[in-house]
Amino acid sequence: MRKYLGIVSIIILIATYLILQSLVGTQIGHLWILIIAIGYLASALASWYSKSGFWRKASASILIVLPVGYLLIIALFIFGLSSF
Repeated sequence: MRKYLGIVSIIILIATYLILQSLVGTQIGHLWILIIAIGYLASALASWYSKSGFWRKASASILIVLPVGYLLIIALFIFGLSSF
């Protein structure tokens, strides 16, 4: 079972994205933050306990790139606003 947890980690991230996309246009308030946190943590746990191999490396890379990319976009946006 541990062999497939890397794939499960990626599937959890995709499912989290699809759940959030299905809720576009509805009034959920700050519930989206909880949905993202639960999906990310579940995916990180699945990746952590998976057996070493390609899928573990792939899921770990995705889990690192997502928050770094998000912070980079925010930093670039702030830099773009301050350059005027």
